[in-house]
Amino acid sequence: MTRGHEKASQPGTERASPVLDKLASGLGFALVLVSLAWILDAARLFGTALFDEQPIALALGLSLAVVAFGLGPARGGLVRGGGVILGLALFGIMATLALRYPELVVSAMMRPAWLVAVSLALIAGLLFLVWRTIGLPIVLIVLVLSGCAIFGTALGIPTTAVDRWAIYLVIDPNGLLGLPLRVAVQIVIPFVFFGELLRHSGGSAYLTQLCLGAFGGYRGGSAKAAVGASAFFGTISGNAVSNVAGTGIVTIPLMKRTGLRSETAAAVEAAASTGGQLLPPVMGAAAFVMADMLQVPYLHVVTAALLPALLYYAAIIVQIDRISVRNGISGVDASERPDLTGLLRRGWHFFIPFAALFALLFVNQTRPEMAAVGAIVALAVVSALRGYEGKRLRPGDVMRAVIDTGHAVAPLLVITAAAGLVIGLVSLTGLGFSIAGQAVAASGGNTIALLVLVALIAIVFGMGMPTVAVYVVLATVLAPALVETGLAPMQAHLFILYFGLMSMLTPPVALASITGARIAGADMWRTFFVAMRLAWVAYIIPFLFAFSPELLLGGTPAGAAVAAVTAFLGTSAISVAAVGYARAPISGPMRLVYVALGATLLVPPAWGMMFAVANVLGGIAFIALFLASAPAPVDARKRGGKPRIREDKHLPAIKS
Repeated sequence: MTRGHEKASQPGTERASPVLDKLASGLGFALVLVSLAWILDAARLFGTALFDEQPIALALGLSLAVVAFGLGPARGGLVRGGGVILGLALFGIMATLALRYPELVVSAMMRPAWLVAVSLALIAGLLFLVWRTIGLPIVLIVLVLSGCAIFGTALGIPTTAVDRWAIYLVIDPNGLLGLPLRVAVQIVIPFVFFGELLRHSGGSAYLTQLCLGAFGGYRGGSAKAAVGASAFFGTISGNAVSNVAGTGIVTIPLMKRTGLRSETAAAVEAAASTGGQLLPPVMGAAAFVMADMLQVPYLHVVTAALLPALLYYAAIIVQIDRISVRNGISGVDASERPDLTGLLRRGWHFFIPFAALFALLFVNQTRPEMAAVGAIVALAVVSALRGYEGKRLRPGDVMRAVIDTGHAVAPLLVITAAAGLVIGLVSLTGLGFSIAGQAVAASGGNTIALLVLVALIAIVFGMGMPTVAVYVVLATVLAPALVETGLAPMQAHLFILYFGLMSMLTPPVALASITGARIAGADMWRTFFVAMRLAWVAYIIPFLFAFSPELLLGGTPAGAAVAAVTAFLGTSAISVAAVGYARAPISGPMRLVYVALGATLLVPPAWGMMFAVANVLGGIAFIALFLASAPAPVDARKRGGKPRIREDKHLPAIKS
């Protein structure tokens, strides 16, 4: 018997764990209720007006407690006991701040010793939990910036006293309780709740089956269905890793069974799930943060992000299609493919909440959080009235969805709070302008060099961090440098978002690829490189839209349409070269020709007449080359309706 089993069998351990688990569930439930109550302005029903910082502080306190309660649950004993004490202490501090915030804003100017001590304890506890959640990167950033603030004289910036530093970060609206945490509590939580409710009502399984029924019959249908399902859930969930884990359990084994190699199946799921956060309308809530930071209507962000996201998925689909032709992988067998007509008849009601969401967002111009609440209500009503697969949504299902939402968003809120500390420190020290100036100086004033530098920094900073947190940090620190060189704010912020997100696929961290590789039983490094190849557009297109508003659907409608067509042809050409297969295998030199043609097509025609002519000639040459390539002889065994099946006794059967 191991030590872990011995500890688990000690008296009292079995009795304590269920109690703590129930307490953690109650805290997660309360976290979601706080968010919904704030959105619905429930305080006014009791004749009370609240500062925005009060519900934010309470939500953060609940999140800190949930995360702390999860420390070492498998070990029990001292480790978990310490986590419980830490969680309760941090919750007590934040609850006190929430309750007394109006008077604390006034007394903070006097910097009372007790408030300094409480602030120091809160910052230390928060950074400890961030370290235990995602590692040291953002903790080190906070510590380095804090050192700059406290010992600023040596760096040529004003020195900040420790007591002022601590109180400013905790109490000031530009610090811990600022924009990142407000967006997370007010917008991210309801959208995550919508996703969890969809899962508990059977909607997520239904939509996955719907994608399989719609695309499964085509060549490489299992992978194309995985792309559709993962893109759809990725835009709502806002978490690439959880999306890979949630949908990949079904899609990755199916892709393997229909002939795709393990690393390809894992990479398809990782790339598709990651790209969901670039795909409108929700974009994993990053679009809402961007709209707030840029002070532009939300619809402007969605419009700008649409074409690059479609090009991203076009590249993945084209590569899947060419891999399928090359390897003789046909569609999913009819016995494993659900009947599309029957699916539409049984689950049509799941489209109602999405119709409500889109109508509220884009027709009524409703605030995002209220649109999410409207979609939640619509989903709860239709799922309670009309069941799917013999199961209707019951109050217990809603309760579990609320608890699961609380546990899912608690780590995100803790990390986002740390991002708020970074913003507060940049504001306190004025380092934002200094960092921007240093970045411009390091690039020698060359815009391309600066973009490369910012892209590398964004990938490194983004490793292991949630999308909202990494975007907020990088937009605060690096976006001013890009704007200073002449980029429009929208171009600069989307550039940073793309490369911050690509850390999910770029080694050595690449959490989405690692998750997919573990599910598929694939080699981790091979999965990294296949995922990067599938997602190649995300590494190239930001450099193009940084200089071309047409790729962000700016400029004239005609210019945007031409840019969209040429960019799609260019994406297809390079994707064909990446796979090495057009209508037949292509040689190394010919792959370079396809890459060159794709490059001429990706260059926006609005750059000048020479580039417009290159677009036209490149498009004609690509289409002619593709059509002229003779199809390779196909083995008769690969012509039937059944795909090549790779038998693997460890893979579960996928039922429709």
